[in-house]
Amino acid sequence: MSSLLSAELSATCNALGTFDKRSGKYLIDDFTLNTVKDLIRYLRRDGEDHEIRRHFGQTKVLQTDLLPMLIDHWEHTDLFDVTLRLLVNLTNPALLLYREEVPVERTARHNYLQILSHLQSYKEEAFSKVDTWNVFAKKLAKILEIDWSERDEDTGLVIERILILIRNVLHVPADLDKEKRPENDASVHDQVLWALNQSGILDIILYMSSENEKQYFMHIIEIISHLLREQNPTSLADAALQRSVDEKLRDEQELLSIRISENKNRLNKIKQYSATRHSRFGGTYIVQNMKSISDHELICLKPLNKISNINFNGSKKSKLVKPKNRRPVESGILERRSAFAIRLFLKEFCIEFLNSSYNPLMHYVKDVLVRAKAQQNDESYYLWAVKFFMEFNRGHNFQVGLVSETMSVPMFHYVQQQMEKYYDMIKVEKKKFSTWVRRLHLALRAYKELLNTLLAMEKSNDLTVKESAKVLKSNIFYVLEYREFILTIFLSYDENKMPRSYLIDLVETIHLFLKMLEHYCKKTGLVVQKKARKKSKSKKKISNKSQPQKTKPPEISPWEEVRAQLAAVLLSGTGDLAVPFDAASDVPIDQQKEDCMKNIQRLMRNHKFEDAIGMFRAAREVWPEEGIFGVNGIPEDEELEMLETVYSTDLGVENTDTVGENETQENSDYDDEDEEEEEKTTTIVETDFDFQDFVLRFCHPRVVSACVFLLEHYDKNLPYTNHCIIKMLHRIAWDCHRPSMMFQGTLFLTFQKILDDPSSQFKEIEKFAIFILRKFTEVAAKNNKVFIEILFWKNGKDAAEIQHGYNLYIDQKDKPGRGAWSEEQEEELRRLYMENQMNPETNQDVIDWILENLIDQTRTRRGVISKLKELGLIFKAPTKRSNKEIAKERVTKEFSEEENQQLRELWEECKETDDPMSVIISRMPRKRQKRSYVDRLLQLGIIQDKKECRKKRHKKSNSKSTGVEHDNSNDNSSGSDSDQSDNEDETTLSPKATKGPKITSKKYNTSARNKKKISIIQLSANEIAKLLVEAVDSGLSDGLKWLAENLEEVALDQEAEGYDPLAEGVPLVPISSESVQSMEHKLFQRILKGIGIVPPCDEQETFWRIPSNLHFDTIRKRREIIIKAVHKEIILTDTPTNNGATTVIEQPGNESSDDEDLFNNLRKLRENIEIPIDKSAERKNIHNASRKRSRSIGHEEKNKKAKMQKIDEHEESTLVRNDDDDDDILTFAKKTLEQEEFPDTENILNDLLPATKTSDDSAKDDNEDTVLPIKRTKKRRAVIDDDSE
Repeated sequence: MSSLLSAELSATCNALGTFDKRSGKYLIDDFTLNTVKDLIRYLRRDGEDHEIRRHFGQTKVLQTDLLPMLIDHWEHTDLFDVTLRLLVNLTNPALLLYREEVPVERTARHNYLQILSHLQSYKEEAFSKVDTWNVFAKKLAKILEIDWSERDEDTGLVIERILILIRNVLHVPADLDKEKRPENDASVHDQVLWALNQSGILDIILYMSSENEKQYFMHIIEIISHLLREQNPTSLADAALQRSVDEKLRDEQELLSIRISENKNRLNKIKQYSATRHSRFGGTYIVQNMKSISDHELICLKPLNKISNINFNGSKKSKLVKPKNRRPVESGILERRSAFAIRLFLKEFCIEFLNSSYNPLMHYVKDVLVRAKAQQNDESYYLWAVKFFMEFNRGHNFQVGLVSETMSVPMFHYVQQQMEKYYDMIKVEKKKFSTWVRRLHLALRAYKELLNTLLAMEKSNDLTVKESAKVLKSNIFYVLEYREFILTIFLSYDENKMPRSYLIDLVETIHLFLKMLEHYCKKTGLVVQKKARKKSKSKKKISNKSQPQKTKPPEISPWEEVRAQLAAVLLSGTGDLAVPFDAASDVPIDQQKEDCMKNIQRLMRNHKFEDAIGMFRAAREVWPEEGIFGVNGIPEDEELEMLETVYSTDLGVENTDTVGENETQENSDYDDEDEEEEEKTTTIVETDFDFQDFVLRFCHPRVVSACVFLLEHYDKNLPYTNHCIIKMLHRIAWDCHRPSMMFQGTLFLTFQKILDDPSSQFKEIEKFAIFILRKFTEVAAKNNKVFIEILFWKNGKDAAEIQHGYNLYIDQKDKPGRGAWSEEQEEELRRLYMENQMNPETNQDVIDWILENLIDQTRTRRGVISKLKELGLIFKAPTKRSNKEIAKERVTKEFSEEENQQLRELWEECKETDDPMSVIISRMPRKRQKRSYVDRLLQLGIIQDKKECRKKRHKKSNSKSTGVEHDNSNDNSSGSDSDQSDNEDETTLSPKATKGPKITSKKYNTSARNKKKISIIQLSANEIAKLLVEAVDSGLSDGLKWLAENLEEVALDQEAEGYDPLAEGVPLVPISSESVQSMEHKLFQRILKGIGIVPPCDEQETFWRIPSNLHFDTIRKRREIIIKAVHKEIILTDTPTNNGATTVIEQPGNESSDDEDLFNNLRKLRENIEIPIDKSAERKNIHNASRKRSRSIGHEEKNKKAKMQKIDEHEESTLVRNDDDDDDILTFAKKTLEQEEFPDTENILNDLLPATKTSDDSAKDDNEDTVLPIKRTKKRRAVIDDDSE
């Protein structure tokens, strides 16, 4: 501090006034008020070194000027207010000046200690006088005479400042080195308390804690916590004019223990100096018959009475002691016994506070804390008050009604919540953990007192109180979180951060909880909450071919099937997506880049093309430098090639690869051996509580080490603390049968001290030590490795191995089929697998053969299959029989009665359809040729002629006919008739080739025939497109959007729950006004019928329904058509074609060149088979190979190629395909080219030619069908990407 500033401050202090020794009064002048204001102004400008504050402390202006002036002139209102403000500022706690952190830097630390010493001098010299507090008592009494509703703001500020001043004075810590006061003597803090009591301040505080002064409750509870901080509530409750018997006995025991220790030390000193010469001059001795490290005899520096007294530890270093700055800081809870008079009036204060103010004050404070209206961390005072006053209530005429506000289940929850918060803050604020540990200790002591009060309620003679205790215990023990919390806080103990006093309270709290829980379980039994894993099993796959199968979800589509859709999305553009990079994440940038690439692949494989492309382009903006996501302005064709690379690369994304229909059939038997898919979720269930299982969870090395650490200072612990420690160790060693967990060197050293120093108060520990040592000798006789085990802490598994053998958990017979595979066993499995695959002679099952030849006969079939998958030894099926051998299995020619009946019913149902036999064949349970079913219909007399079974032919309508009539009459020739495919979904599932994922056709359950048959209007894709465009023009866009949203929801639900064609349809319920108006519109109803939505069939149904036999892929594709129509992406042109139909043109996607190569190969293959083909059609096919292939062809060509389809008896029933000829031939060509062994020309010819030629008429029809239509004018046509494509 500069001399100029020091002189100015001294002059200002001298200008306050002067003390007249004659009159004993402090004299002031007219400038005193302004001088006090100047002092406040100086303090306001004080710096971080607080030199002005330290100067005021050194000059003792508070003791010599401010307080005498305040005592003599307190009636001067303005001077009192200004001086009170200055006093509050000067007495602020030192920690608040340094932001609640003790400074570490040397100069700042020195300044902090200097300010602290000034505060202690203020407390001792100024505020320990009764006259000082009389002034504030008079001022408070005068203000409180005014009703609280009539006081002004300045008056309220005066009350608040006086309370803050009292808080500041009481907050000053005691200087133990300076005071050195023994117990039962008045310390400086006790003198301040006496002055407060004599002046009447404590009575005023009790009065203010009533209902009318709620705004000061937070200050009052803080003052009370500092007021009683050094008091023990139990000893305070026992304070009386005469000492109690227990107090006398306790004092006598303490005195006796001190005298015994003093006598022992005195005897040791006598023995040490009993010889004539000092021990260090005792000479040198040798021990006979005992060699040292060399060949000479052992040298000893003092005489020995016994050979066992040899000690080689004299030159060793002492035990490692942690430095003070690394030791855990004590919680600051210092309890001492004050002077007798102090304890008496404090006891009366506590009794009055409990009777009049505890419940309302604690209720208000709790409400303020919960609503976060108080200052930060004020809950510490609340938790302290709970602990102190509830313990005081137990010690003084226990009445649970006095503390009923804090004795409830929500109180347990609140304290537990605060402890969990403090645990988290200890981990977060690692440099300030000591403050949070102190608060955690307060919360633990409050929790412990809640349990003690609950135990006292249980022991009460009042039946009502007992019943209340029973209800509280049932609620606390029932909830899982309360039980788990006890174990968690024990396992979370950290000896490097938490002090020993915290561990003592922790062990006593857990002992009390376990004791109450054990007693409650034995007496009444307990049903508790328990977390359980809920397993929802997936539906088993039906392997029996005779039973109906359900359509399984689509697998990953090959690139060629998604290429066109990706290209369309690339051209149309995508919306903005979130940036696939999190700058605040801990994940490295390279890892985020890899995760982004995997997400793009996953989205493409799940057919979410818009999201995938949006993420791909967003990643390009985040990582443009490397170019792995492309560069800005990249052409769309190059972008499509990059997406193909991402789609086809194996990035480790969990998805099943696309397999053909043959592989799906082959792997069906293999998949049956896998475990059932289980979806595990956690749920809460009720169960009978097993106390023994709960105690077993305490068999943890952390629990044992904490108890052993606390037991090392057994002589300094209270007898109750030692009892709690030994009881916890006894539960582990005896109740849980884990005595081996006690085999620890540190614990054995403690036992040695206890056994060498027998005392009556340590009898319990001595008995437990003998039990453990006996167990140790028993185990040592069987296991010589136990001497090494005493160096380590052990868990329950280690303890069981020490007692019962180290191979206890390694025997495979204990866990059959689940043991680990050694390298030798893996090599054996690999060798057997390769040997079996190289031996084609036997037809025995692969897994059965491996199980028979394995050395370890405890392996299970499921375990072997799992290990084969892990080793990458995947084969098509677990049996040696190939698909060709399965196909050759002969089906019995005889029809059963059930098949006859089913055949009759199906014929009556389907005889009016265009192709009745394909419907009947698909629904029959056994796979037979079409000729067999036709012959059986003739034998049963159901039909009279085979011609009735043929597909019905429709004559071509004139080109001038309407589009609807043409499309209805041309069902089988239109390649984009989506409604026809809808009807086929309801009647027969013929194989279809689509751009989306391939779905293996399944057979419906025979019970489906009992359903009511609903007539559906069949519309072509062109007609649907015209209706959609007309609906958009008519203002039904909102209704179409609502319809598309409902279709997407149904598709998502069906995809998540599984496709079930036998389930009930989903009603289409209109809610908004737009949807209601649209449903009433005739045009909208025609669209609903066109896309396959069923109207109400009878008077019991109200809403239209989306039938369950529509697959979610089909629903999504029809939704896409509606969305395209709403966005006006469908363009209708009036260019006339040969049949007069309107052409629907869309933006074309890029077609793969693979289809063109396959088409050329197929054309060459057909040229080798000498089938007459019209030259014009051939030239047309050659021309189409060099450009986009047309999807719409003529009626005659479709009928011809429908008879040239290959029928695979192994995968499908013998069906007559009704799909587009191009896709059918391409599918057949792909399957043909993918086969490892190509068929002969005869086989191809037989497959391409019609399967049945039963009569001359049919042969004639077949010959007629081979004639292709004449060449028409070339028209470019594109068909909507529909499910019927």
